[in-house]
Amino acid sequence: MPADTAAGTARSPISRVELIALMGMLTATVAFSIDAMLPALPEIGVALNPAEPQRAQLVIAAFVLGLGVGTLFTGPLSDAFGRRPVAVAGAVIYSAAALYAATADSLDAVLVARAVQGLGAAGPRVVTLAIIRDLFAGRQMARITSYVMMVFTLVPVLAPSLGAGIAWAFGWRAIFLSFAVFSFISITWLLLRQ
Repeated sequence: MPADTAAGTARSPISRVELIALMGMLTATVAFSIDAMLPALPEIGVALNPAEPQRAQLVIAAFVLGLGVGTLFTGPLSDAFGRRPVAVAGAVIYSAAALYAATADSLDAVLVARAVQGLGAAGPRVVTLAIIRDLFAGRQMARITSYVMMVFTLVPVLAPSLGAGIAWAFGWRAIFLSFAVFSFISITWLLLRQ
């Protein structure tokens, strides 16, 4: 009898529905990080750079730049060190940068934090696709990937309203806190189920 079973801590196998939801959530980190920010950009610009509030649009560009750079490295790193460590490291970097951005007192500090946040977001994003390729092949892989992408495509529809609601209720800085919470929930779920 395996030690996990004897200790009463054996995990049930993950169902396809749960796998799709989990992979969709990990992948959605990127879309959530971009689309939830959109309604708050004018407020961020006025608060942190009143002379040139339109520079707040760079908050999105900085994230995408970091994501692009991170994507180059996370695939090879996950092949070398494993899927879980790279996803967790990326989520920790992403969350730490989100917390820093929430407390930043200048637009430049937010831009640096967003670039680092994008770098971290690449971990869960790339690892998600690698996990699907590890578990499935052929048509089955294509089917699971399409379901995950369906979940992913819902986020740009919902995230702007969610971001606007958070900013309205708690201020724009709370959007960054919500990113850290979202990442914590998704990576904890991955750790519990993989």
